[in-house]
Amino acid sequence: MQEPLIRFRHASLGYGRVPVLAGVDLGIPAQAFVGILGHNGSGKTTLLKTVLGLLPCLKGQLVCPGAPRFGYVPQKERLDPIYPLTAYDVTAMGTWRRFELLARLRGTRRALVQRCLTDCGAAGLASKAYRDLSGGQKQRVLIARALAAEPQVLALDEPLAGIDITTQKALLKLLQELKERRRLTILMVSHRVQAEKELFSHVIWCDEGRAEMGGAEEMLGRGKLGDVFRTEL
Repeated sequence: MQEPLIRFRHASLGYGRVPVLAGVDLGIPAQAFVGILGHNGSGKTTLLKTVLGLLPCLKGQLVCPGAPRFGYVPQKERLDPIYPLTAYDVTAMGTWRRFELLARLRGTRRALVQRCLTDCGAAGLASKAYRDLSGGQKQRVLIARALAAEPQVLALDEPLAGIDITTQKALLKLLQELKERRRLTILMVSHRVQAEKELFSHVIWCDEGRAEMGGAEEMLGRGKLGDVFRTEL
């Protein structure tokens, strides 16, 4: 059996000394599309930030054997509108780690940024002010920024929040295409199920201080939801 790309071993996750999730023991396989689901405040974002290395495990271990690169689309992006950033500028932010010591490779950097915008259907937005874009356009640019890190894992925190249903469907189609084309592992936090459930290969349910992972079909079954949430679907 192939070793998981990301593995938690008996981990407690949280802030300071206070665990939000305890006894987390799960493995995320490469090229999975994982939905991290649960009620508000259940620990979904805490789990995602721990995977990204933004939070340490309070106990236990997080093991990433292949040291995969991550691209991250945060839940809320606050870019001060006083700065005249274009969509190109925002996307280029994703390249800084890769090119900070190779500034001379400006042409290579430009090509990467343009390719990421194109892959996200946002090439025509490159010169437009980021602050003037619609919600869906901003999300495309933020996904392009995450791709500019050339990740193996794309992590998204509530990427569909505050976006109309038509744009949601378009973004979900984009994520599926990117996963297949770039052979990505995708981790996506959501408090919803209906719009995304057909895309998930696996689901992590967070509830009452614990996290449980399984195949999407199993985890989204009525009986399983009842077991995890102690409520009816």
